[in-house]
Amino acid sequence: MSLGVGVAHLGRGDEFSSNSPEGAVAMGPVQKRPGAESMRRPPLLNPWPSPARVQTRAQRNANRAVVLQARQLYQQRLKEAQATYPNSLGYENHHLIPMYLGGPANGQTYQLPTAYHKAITQAFRRKWEYGQGRRPEPQRLQDIMIEVYSQYPIPQLIGIEP
Repeated sequence: MSLGVGVAHLGRGDEFSSNSPEGAVAMGPVQKRPGAESMRRPPLLNPWPSPARVQTRAQRNANRAVVLQARQLYQQRLKEAQATYPNSLGYENHHLIPMYLGGPANGQTYQLPTAYHKAITQAFRRKWEYGQGRRPEPQRLQDIMIEVYSQYPIPQLIGIEP
């Protein structure tokens, strides 16, 4: 007689694990396929998460915090940009890598509110002025982009549609 909940009973060797020092161990209901041996499902719950799972959970929580912080920063910077450029209405396409810094004309673009686009453009100009006649080295370009986008996040990359 089996209760269907993984309770082993003596007399059928296929319903308990004899490898366990305690004897029979409930492993979930036994599944049988026609013409095949019995298959056990692994235990359903593990009360102790693995170190990898703990690390993954911590990373996920840290990522959520960073995204929430970036969203707040975007809202703040958007308000500042709208106050600085009150007549800038509508939207403009912003090249992720500005063309004057070596970004391709057909490179990735994001549609941004015009005032916010102007603010980002000014931030890039403060880091690398127009008209220098040369483009930054790759490492310097990466540093500029990190500095600007950490202050002016791209809304689509943090889950906001402008």
